[in-house]
Amino acid sequence: MNDKLLFTTVPEKWEEYLPLGNGRLGCMVKTHPCNEIIQLNEEGIWSGGPQERSNPDTQKTHSKIRNLVKSGNVLEAQELGFETMSAMGFNERVYQTAGDFKIDFYADDNFGIECGWPLRHKSDQACIDSYKSVLDISAANCDITYTDKNGTKFSRRIWASAADDAIFMHVKAEKLGQINFRGYLDRGIWCDSVYVKNNFIFLEDSHGIPFCVGVGVVANGGKVYTSGFTLAGDNCNEVLFFIDINSWKWNKKNIDKKQYEKLIKKNVWSSKCNNKLLEIKKFAENHGVKFAVEYYFKRHLDEYKAYWNRMSLQIGEIPSCKEFDVTTPMLLKSASFENTHLVNIYANFARYLLISASRVPGELPITLQGLWNCYIDPPWGSKYTININAQMNYWPVNMAALSECEYPFFNLLERAYEKGCYVAKKMYACRGYVLHHNTDYWGDACPQDTWLPGTYWVLGAAWVSIHIWEHFEYTQNIAILKRYYYLIHESCRFFVDYLQPCSFTAEDETPYLVINPSLSPENSYVTKTGQVGAFTEGSQMDNMILEHLFKSCLKAYAVLGNSARNKKNKRYNESEYADFEYVLNHLKPPSLNKDGSLMEWNTEVEEAEPGHRHISHLYGLFPGHTITVEKTPDLAEACKKTLTKRLAHGGGHTGWSQSWIINFRAQLEQGDEALKALVSLFCHSTLPNLLDNHPPFQIDGNFGSFAAIMRMLIQSEYNDDGTVYVKLLPALPNEKAWQTGFVRGIGIKGNWFLSFNWKNRKIENLELIPGKNAISKNKLKFSENTNL
Repeated sequence: MNDKLLFTTVPEKWEEYLPLGNGRLGCMVKTHPCNEIIQLNEEGIWSGGPQERSNPDTQKTHSKIRNLVKSGNVLEAQELGFETMSAMGFNERVYQTAGDFKIDFYADDNFGIECGWPLRHKSDQACIDSYKSVLDISAANCDITYTDKNGTKFSRRIWASAADDAIFMHVKAEKLGQINFRGYLDRGIWCDSVYVKNNFIFLEDSHGIPFCVGVGVVANGGKVYTSGFTLAGDNCNEVLFFIDINSWKWNKKNIDKKQYEKLIKKNVWSSKCNNKLLEIKKFAENHGVKFAVEYYFKRHLDEYKAYWNRMSLQIGEIPSCKEFDVTTPMLLKSASFENTHLVNIYANFARYLLISASRVPGELPITLQGLWNCYIDPPWGSKYTININAQMNYWPVNMAALSECEYPFFNLLERAYEKGCYVAKKMYACRGYVLHHNTDYWGDACPQDTWLPGTYWVLGAAWVSIHIWEHFEYTQNIAILKRYYYLIHESCRFFVDYLQPCSFTAEDETPYLVINPSLSPENSYVTKTGQVGAFTEGSQMDNMILEHLFKSCLKAYAVLGNSARNKKNKRYNESEYADFEYVLNHLKPPSLNKDGSLMEWNTEVEEAEPGHRHISHLYGLFPGHTITVEKTPDLAEACKKTLTKRLAHGGGHTGWSQSWIINFRAQLEQGDEALKALVSLFCHSTLPNLLDNHPPFQIDGNFGSFAAIMRMLIQSEYNDDGTVYVKLLPALPNEKAWQTGFVRGIGIKGNWFLSFNWKNRKIENLELIPGKNAISKNKLKFSENTNL
């Protein structure tokens, strides 16, 4: 089937371990038969408390910076921007590892530790030679099997349970008394204390947000005990390990550094961790290890399957049994246009990651590395990069029938709202709220780092808030739209105040409104004086995001009417909607370069890096709705030329960038080009365990590519008349292997779900399943070329 990742070689690098998660707790499992490492994460472990970093001089110089940009003195504007728009302290908080649970399993004659590093018991070569691990993504567990030199078969199963909010590892052997182990917790120098209590081992740290991680064990037969800082077992028959991690929890009320330092003095997280372990231990001792394993795994499976069973897809024929025995690294190496088995497994793996990283009991959204990070100081802070990456994480969520998995993303915006209001007012003298190109656990709203082509971008909140309206278009959930509406409206408010008139004029001969200073993330251009600049007077991406934002707000208001309220549950002044309409009518439409490609900035300039990984000016093609094959064919052609030019200069060289390209190709109905980009992603930007490789590892490419695969098969958009335009197989490649397949339960806009088979481009057995809030079936309009 397409739901198992198979390995017969022990991974050497952390990036190749196998991920498990329950939305709050995550772990990467090395799957070594003898020297196991389970690297641990908990969503709330970040490097520190809240910060106030807003620059007090922004308002004083902002007008001058704008004038410098307007007059073409870009480098001088950037110098002043660096000094007075950068935050007071360049960095937000970063997501951190909880440490490792390192545990050796060994035979009696391998007891004792030799000199060397890392310290570990000797591995039995027979165990290595017979090793096999399977990540069962349909059941969200990892299985490891091996046979020792005496012919004894061992098995381990590890899972992260949302039902019981803990990580479990079950170990058993074919013969009695064969399980011996020594395990301990390790976090390097970033650790306050390691201790033993109630026959459990614990590690605590408070260098950042304080937390406690604990491990317990129960066994059938033999002896389990603690020895110093280790958890030990001798001659056991069957063993169940259980792990919990608890961190200090923020109630999302706005607090400052002093309040935070006062709150963390009361340690409740350690007792919660201890109590969780005691609860599991007591249950297992009262009912027996075998019963406890079956009980906890069934509860996990029932909860997970409620998500997993909602949708499925199969591209191509179902492979033979022999093909299922191919290891995942070998399958990846055989990536080709006809290898649909790899495409199916990859799509299912991404769906598995989405469920594992963004569901209850978790409260926070998916970071740049998902729920999984082994570092104290990770690449790019493993934060929320909101100039595309965090948004891409949630592109597939509604089509995959996992809409509630997007709620943590909206909750992040709620966390950031008050800080965003403060920064909007203090730095820019504007109403509403603003986020830049990153945010963190605290919803930090100030600019992150001092990267000229990225740091000073002000559209972070705008892009994230658009997801609220897109979510409604799929789910028709008025309660969710009502709850989060203010986040869309207040972002519009900010830009009503922030936008500036420029030298280009609209149809009514009044100036277009632009962001100044602006950027095209994270690109740069050659100025008229031959120098490299990033600051600009508006860009194509600005115009398209703002159009998407203001249209979303006005549409949401049309749905909610008097229910459209601010955070204090008060109605907005009716005149504000006229302001929003004015802005919408004064955004510069897309323009073309002399070569027919889409203009990235508001004037034609020479690109400093024509093969840049960001292709921000195609936002209006996807995820925006400005450019379509049907309604704007000339602009669609310009997008094709833009992609050709970008790729000719080496674009698409990172995982997530290639994923965006696949989505562009799907939107342009270029199935063969989409497949070519997908195979390129497999060959150049995918790790042996199918995780996305930027490099280094970051998870956005997995989700972006999953969205693209679905969009090659189904697309849906709202028309102005309230109907939903549905296209089936809009970007199906001509490759023979893709000419048959099926989908089950994929979501479309209007809260409908589709199931159908296809053969030789003809749709068979089309079934329309209404969701709880589904619009009238009569409002679904299928494209004329849909071959039913």
